Amino acid sequence: MSVLGWTFFALSSDYKKIILDETFFLVKNANFSYVDVMTMPTYERKYFIGKVIEEYDTIREEREKSNR
Repeated sequence: MSVLGWTFFALSSDYKKIILDETFFLVKNANFSYVDVMTMPTYERKYFIGKVIEEYDTIREEREKSNR
């Protein structure tokens, strides 16, 4: 038993929901497989999410400019 009384490490339900939301986003918008997202390191997952958002922002801005 550890000093804090915990004998295992568990993720909070809030963190699990964040992981599932990020997985859904990448599977839906970046065509990653579920297994790909679940096995990639956190820094890669965050990087790809940021790149997809940047790409969508660029596309949205270009559409707004062309509609003026």
